[in-house]
Amino acid sequence: MQAKVNTLCLAKRKPKWLTLRFIELTSTESVFYSSAHNLKGSSALIVIYKNGLTSKTMQYIASQSTYPATVFLNQNEIAKRHCNIRWFNQTSEIKRCGHGTLAAANFLIGYLGYCPEVFTSMSNERFTIRVKKQRAQLLLKSIEPKKSELAEGELKSVFSVAIKAAYTTADKNGYTVVLFSKEFSKEFDKAVEKDDLKSLQVDFNALNKLHKNAVIALSIKNIDKKKTIAHFRYFAPQFGVNEDSATGSAVSVIAPLLFRLYGLNKAKLIQQSNNGALLNYEFNNAKVVIY
Repeated sequence: MQAKVNTLCLAKRKPKWLTLRFIELTSTESVFYSSAHNLKGSSALIVIYKNGLTSKTMQYIASQSTYPATVFLNQNEIAKRHCNIRWFNQTSEIKRCGHGTLAAANFLIGYLGYCPEVFTSMSNERFTIRVKKQRAQLLLKSIEPKKSELAEGELKSVFSVAIKAAYTTADKNGYTVVLFSKEFSKEFDKAVEKDDLKSLQVDFNALNKLHKNAVIALSIKNIDKKKTIAHFRYFAPQFGVNEDSATGSAVSVIAPLLFRLYGLNKAKLIQQSNNGALLNYEFNNAKVVIY
């Protein structure tokens, strides 16, 4: 894979050398796509930088990017077993980013023939990478959500469909999973019901005001221990993204919930965003492998 400097990231009002002197190379990488299912997945801008690049400049570069995530890696660390990683969207730094981490790992496999075994975030969370057939798999610790009537009450006016149950991991800056019945309310006809969560309407202003967590809308298409399919969408207006196109970090919450409710160790997750995404996972011993 040939990497090159992407000058579109540079500030128009600043001299190019002010940013370029800290940038080794940039490239892009896509993950969670499926041609067979016509799902585009998501992509990330990968920036390999030299010592001296500030957080402010990282945020500025990300603000000029059209990609859902801009990933920053230090050139002095990318060939080591452990590497620090940072992710930004157009408005703020991202706390956890599964798709950006997988994109970075796959880029490094193509560019160097190697990627670090562990990426470490600013909050010291470890994102472990396994390589299988020259493609990266992401290993995360699972996050166990608890049933929350409070979250269910807060969110009932946000969605166009009645909530079956809500589960939350924290009161602030965590995740809330909103579970919908696969049989939507009577207002949805059969044609709409086929699309499941695609037709779900969300009041983003209300969500931003009423709730502090990112919200995962989840619907089980069918329950079969060998061929389970679940649909989900991911909303986080509180963190600068109304809806994310492909969210790997969400699986660390979805996987333990599906195991607790249905005894499932693996499933095929289809994220029903505009682009669509396909995420496969396996769950064992409180750990989730995402690919």
